[in-house]
Amino acid sequence: MAVQNVASLSPSFLPPARDDVPMVAVAHGTTHLPGLLTLDAIMERVRFLRPGMPVSLSFVSNAEPRPLDVLAELSGQGHREAVVLPMFLTTGYHVRHDIAEAVRATEGRGFRVHTARALGPDPMLAHVLSDRLAAVTGRVFGTEVVLAAAGSKDRRANADAVVMAGFLAERLGMPVRTAYLSATEPTVESLLTRLSRRGRPVAVASYLLAEGGYTQRLGDIAALAGLEQEAVRTPRVAGPLGAHELVARLLVRRYDQALYLK
Repeated sequence: MAVQNVASLSPSFLPPARDDVPMVAVAHGTTHLPGLLTLDAIMERVRFLRPGMPVSLSFVSNAEPRPLDVLAELSGQGHREAVVLPMFLTTGYHVRHDIAEAVRATEGRGFRVHTARALGPDPMLAHVLSDRLAAVTGRVFGTEVVLAAAGSKDRRANADAVVMAGFLAERLGMPVRTAYLSATEPTVESLLTRLSRRGRPVAVASYLLAEGGYTQRLGDIAALAGLEQEAVRTPRVAGPLGAHELVARLLVRRYDQALYLK
């Protein structure tokens, strides 16, 4: 009898959820305290959704512990496997190189690492982004909406942001433009400056996970765009994804996918 792929099974036939394999979430890292508190809050929501599951937070930059250290500690404690979960919104350098290197350095000697896919792009995040937009704009009908992403030298990561803008556009039922805070074009500065001169309201969806340098910069860019000589309106900037319930649920979904959907 052929074995049926888990991905093709209906929900009633899926195996029971596991919580015995440690989750090692990997974020970029920041020195911004509110951003660190937001990441901790997301982890607390994950623990609430899966009580008893060992959950650790690590960083590839600007904060500690590093994923390699957490994985080594879990191996030393007798765990035989772990799920590494990139808390990144696109699959860029940190996912393809930093996290991959930590996994390669840890695997072997009876310890297995399951690597989950990055959080974004995903339709669940479109729901979160629309909630954040609604908090600063109310109804978005008639508004020029911009998805502001971090930006990367990796074209695949920038393409992920475009896909996310498509998910948001589908949810809002209106066009969404994509712009970047670094590394590539169109830049957020140029797009907001141009749109602020047109007279229609402009709203910026912050495709960022938590508060930090990029969110501060985004607020400054929007304020300066509104001060341009020909500007008619100042763009409104929504908050980052943050500790939204659906962000935590997406983390748990990525964990399950890493274990079951091979």
